[in-house]
Amino acid sequence: MKTPVKRILFFLLFFLDLPGMIVTAQVILEKTYDHSLTVTKINQTEYKYYLMDVGLRQCRIYNLDHTLWKTVNITLPGNYYLFDIKFVTQDLFNTDTSVELWYSAYEYTTQETGRYTSGIINENGTVLASIPGGLYAYLNKAGEDVYKLAVYAYDNTVSPGTVKTHIFSFPGSSTAAAHVTAALGDPYPNPTAGSITLPLEAGSGNALLQVISINGQVLLEKTITGDPFYRLNTSGWKPGIYSYRLFKEGEYSETKLFVVQ
Repeated sequence: MKTPVKRILFFLLFFLDLPGMIVTAQVILEKTYDHSLTVTKINQTEYKYYLMDVGLRQCRIYNLDHTLWKTVNITLPGNYYLFDIKFVTQDLFNTDTSVELWYSAYEYTTQETGRYTSGIINENGTVLASIPGGLYAYLNKAGEDVYKLAVYAYDNTVSPGTVKTHIFSFPGSSTAAAHVTAALGDPYPNPTAGSITLPLEAGSGNALLQVISINGQVLLEKTITGDPFYRLNTSGWKPGIYSYRLFKEGEYSETKLFVVQ
């Protein structure tokens, strides 16, 4: 009787150890979205998902059970397209219960003149701030319970192009601490006309760097050996929006965007 038992145990161990065999399901797919989705601390106690729908010019916000909570429509000039959405919150920019967010957008023209715009709006479309040329925004801690919003605005319709930094103060709350960001670690100069420095995460040795066009085409794949940054020559590239990310041990890093003029 012992031999059959040993054989059964042997075959069980053998098959359970086969590559691709799932022994225990520790990772469970909950939901698949057709857009890039992220998480926000919506107020002092709650978290939500949100996504940017470029085609519909919307920010859609979902509960953590994936039910739709709110849809925020973003009014843009006719030939502008959403570039980024940040700081989707209820009590960051003021103290009411409405959802507010910051957005940026770019103009698509055949001349590729590089016009941008950004603003802070609430869920009803009320404009709380308008920043012509705004493309990137960062929330920084500027003291004990003091936070400032920095918005970088570009004008590439003139040569050489100009950049302005707009600093905003606001009531703030404990929600602000969850949204503090820093410009360090972002690609620079951005936009670029010739070459750009892509900062790489610490411990990114033996990772695969991918540079991707706005239509999803992989333009560059390069193995990174531990350098803190990669200098990318964009001379001759078509003007537009590009992104880059690292792939290591089966996972992708955060995707970051840059603009080629």
